[in-house]
Amino acid sequence: MEGVFLLAIEASSVVGGVALVEGGLLQGCVRLAHGQNLSGNLLHAAEWLLQRRQLALEQVDAIAVDVGPGAFTGLKIGVTIAKTWAHALGKPLIAVSAFEACTAGMPEATPTLVALPARRDALYLQWLRPRSEGTPEPLSEPAFVLQDTLGEWVAQHTPAAEWIQAIGAAHARAWLAPHLPSLHWSIIESPPPEGVAQVGWHRYQRGETSHPFSLAPLYIQPPSIHIKPQGT
Repeated sequence: MEGVFLLAIEASSVVGGVALVEGGLLQGCVRLAHGQNLSGNLLHAAEWLLQRRQLALEQVDAIAVDVGPGAFTGLKIGVTIAKTWAHALGKPLIAVSAFEACTAGMPEATPTLVALPARRDALYLQWLRPRSEGTPEPLSEPAFVLQDTLGEWVAQHTPAAEWIQAIGAAHARAWLAPHLPSLHWSIIESPPPEGVAQVGWHRYQRGETSHPFSLAPLYIQPPSIHIKPQGT
């Protein structure tokens, strides 16, 4: 589909960015470290990327965004920008999870564990099966798992397969090695913007869009502050 453009936003982790695809083919990607002006940096990156193709934002056909899980502030900023653009310009909006974005480019049909940083003592985990011509197939629910309960989670959710692989943070590999020593790892610290674009494109092709008013970040980490009920 030459001439059909999708712009993707990734802001769920320490390194975010934007990516542009035309007809499903990557046209460019900008990665940037989260700083004091994440929203402004994302806007400037998108503007620069579009200008390289002599495009205006209004000419983009669809917008995809990583909805998490991940950093609270980054997710809020990225999702808000995507929702604002989609609503103001009347463009389709596509939600992509951080887990899905990480599996883009991984060998297809192989059960893949995505392990992303959460708190210092926890990981975000999900098993998926990558597909080259579609969105990854979930093999477990997204989970927030404490380090000292990894063994229990792995025992309950690891699919039975001759070959399994993983992609995620370096410390996740060290934490999971005692429980899954045969995992074949790819190290990645942040979901790639081009992964958001790739999965978003497949979802857009199937008409799997979200309304800007209903789209919300995927927050699965429990709150660290608990309010004591009154009268106790």
